[in-house]
Amino acid sequence: MRKRSRSLKFLTAVALSAALLLASVQAPSAYAAASGEHLTGLETVLQPIIDAAEAHGVGVSVDIKDLSGTYGHETIELGSQDAYYSASIIKLALIATLMQEVDSGQHSLDEKLTVKPEDVVGGAGSLQKEKFPQDVTIGRLAKLMIIQSDNTATNALIGLVGFDKVNAFIKSQGFTITHLGRKMMTPAKSPAEDNYASAPEMLTLLDRIYNAEVVSAKSRDQILEWMKAQEVNTKFGAVLRGKPIAHKTGELGYVSHDVGYFLIPGREIAIAVLTKVLKPEDNGKAEEQGNPYVQRIAKATYNYLSDHPASAASTASAWPAMSLAVAPIIDTAESKGIRVSVGIKDLSGQAGGAEVHLGSLQSYMPASTIKMALVSTLMQQVDKGALTLDQKVTVKPDDVVGGTGSLQKETFPQDVTIERLARLMITQSDNTATNVLIDVVGLDKVQALMDQLGLQTMHLGRKMFAAAPTPEQDNYIDAADLVTLLAKIYNHEFLSAQSSNQIISWMKAQEVNTKFGAALPDAPIAHKTGENANVTHDVGYFLVPGHEIAISVMTEVTTTGDFDEAQAIGNPVVQSIAKAVYSSLTNHVKFTDVKPGYWAESLIESAAAANLIKGTTGSTFSAEREITRAEFVSLLGRSLGLTASTGAQPFADVPSEAWYASDVAAAQAAGIVLSSDGSFRPNASISRAEVMALITRAYEYKHGQVAAPSATASFQDAKSIPSWASEAVAKAVSLQLVNGYTDGSFRPGNPTTRAEAVKLVADLRFKL
Repeated sequence: MRKRSRSLKFLTAVALSAALLLASVQAPSAYAAASGEHLTGLETVLQPIIDAAEAHGVGVSVDIKDLSGTYGHETIELGSQDAYYSASIIKLALIATLMQEVDSGQHSLDEKLTVKPEDVVGGAGSLQKEKFPQDVTIGRLAKLMIIQSDNTATNALIGLVGFDKVNAFIKSQGFTITHLGRKMMTPAKSPAEDNYASAPEMLTLLDRIYNAEVVSAKSRDQILEWMKAQEVNTKFGAVLRGKPIAHKTGELGYVSHDVGYFLIPGREIAIAVLTKVLKPEDNGKAEEQGNPYVQRIAKATYNYLSDHPASAASTASAWPAMSLAVAPIIDTAESKGIRVSVGIKDLSGQAGGAEVHLGSLQSYMPASTIKMALVSTLMQQVDKGALTLDQKVTVKPDDVVGGTGSLQKETFPQDVTIERLARLMITQSDNTATNVLIDVVGLDKVQALMDQLGLQTMHLGRKMFAAAPTPEQDNYIDAADLVTLLAKIYNHEFLSAQSSNQIISWMKAQEVNTKFGAALPDAPIAHKTGENANVTHDVGYFLVPGHEIAISVMTEVTTTGDFDEAQAIGNPVVQSIAKAVYSSLTNHVKFTDVKPGYWAESLIESAAAANLIKGTTGSTFSAEREITRAEFVSLLGRSLGLTASTGAQPFADVPSEAWYASDVAAAQAAGIVLSSDGSFRPNASISRAEVMALITRAYEYKHGQVAAPSATASFQDAKSIPSWASEAVAKAVSLQLVNGYTDGSFRPGNPTTRAEAVKLVADLRFKL
């Protein structure tokens, strides 16, 4: 096939790791041998962004290659793969040619060139502001060309190296699109004399530079050092500040690009993202229209790499009922361009204190959910006697900010109690009240509490509506930290019972009911919402008596930066998750024929509660009955969150009105269900061998093609496994998706029971 980072405290460690990378850039990944990871899932994440861009008049080309080996050295190509005006990314071909000549001894970076007044051009770069004539080293010219995209420096280097040599180098790489036809800021005399590039060719060049195939290792390291020092941070750099990346931007009136490397240790990739406006009337608006899509693709890619392979064992099996109910919703959302994180913790003890974290483990813009950190610190200060809720604070006119909250509409200066400020901050998400409380409490005290509680991501670095010049001055959160904080509040671990109950009382009075509140208007919940730009979150407590939980649901809509559109897309996902979780807490499924202690009891009840499978009657499940093909495919498809597109039913023997018709169609569209004769045989039983074929295809649907194990499965009846199923069985065993019976047999021809089917699908779900 061409086919949980911690935001602040982890940032320094990641940067240091990346700094050490240059000396060992070709070391094999520690993940490569065992991860079995692919970039297939990344295609699913990025395609909705590309589709949204094209719908808004922006053409996109994305090419990504795994350099680490963690993802099998795969390459993925998405969007249009045609020629683009190169803008300044053509300078990578020039720098590679220059460094080849440095390697051969034709030039040295210390060598000086005389830059004359007539060499000076406008556009990007600081060199044009200096005095000329001036002797400038080749090394300085090259550095300025890369880190500032300096056009004067570039033209001087073109004069040194020459068009012919650059284009000879390009041709030697087998490139047919990339071309250097003119100097910077010089009009092309004809289309043939302009500058062009394509994402596939730029990716190939990046790959060959990284692997020191076209330049020496020393020159490779120098190029990467310059790219890591990039000063034009309007695309990758705008959303990945402080992250280990190295890149080169390019923009003109009709194109906007960024290409380079994401250097997460053990997960390094080369990436090329090229964009162009598709409408002639949008010429001149490429950065305005294209940059947001380049940014979203960069951020989505970086988050995907950080999440895959997982840095810790999955918690999904810790609470099957929650995982089976929520994971399909997350999968469906991901396919639509929505990143989702869900954290749930049992507070009642009914589930043994279980805690699960599903979806992305990476950080988010917290929006107003960060106010939970502030109110916690405030109440800690109240407990210590440093503040009282009756204490009044003078709110001045210059304290007033916009956004949510009613306080801004009042007359100032005004003395307001801390209690009222805190209540408005939680119940209305009042930004004016929040900023006043930040002054009262202090950012340093908030951070001290986060450190005390061991929260690695949660960080309040600025006031509401304030700028964040550095990453340390911004706000961050992840679902795991929020659930931990909520649990500690509930259990009075750092606050008095009175202060904990006060916070929860305010949360119960929540007035912003666009998410949990819209889904569960009459339910016993206490929560705090947050929304900003393209994120929408809700966090809090579902207080079902005897089944109380802490829950955080965070979403980021990657297909848009429009606030209203993001809310319209993201809020229904939060609502669906809230309903599914609440239903799991209150829908206590019991079947009279599944006796207490039955080996699959909890999984059967969890799957039924999640509406993945129904009983054979209203009160019975028939666990030992053979499952039909229709029942199994429906169970499997629903567990994956598959949905069928409108269209004709692919199998002649599946009536369009059948209860399972849409599930079968969705599984067929996903390539999980195949048929050689156009029939499905919905009411037939399904053998264990057939189930292994479906289970393995389902895993590959999510993770990409799995290499066939070199050894066959070592069951005592392995010879009875049909040849068409032997590879699928071997893959399933290697992925630990299935085990044999206690006697060492597999029994491939045996029909699969309903209980076995639930167990197999649940185990698959926990592995995804």
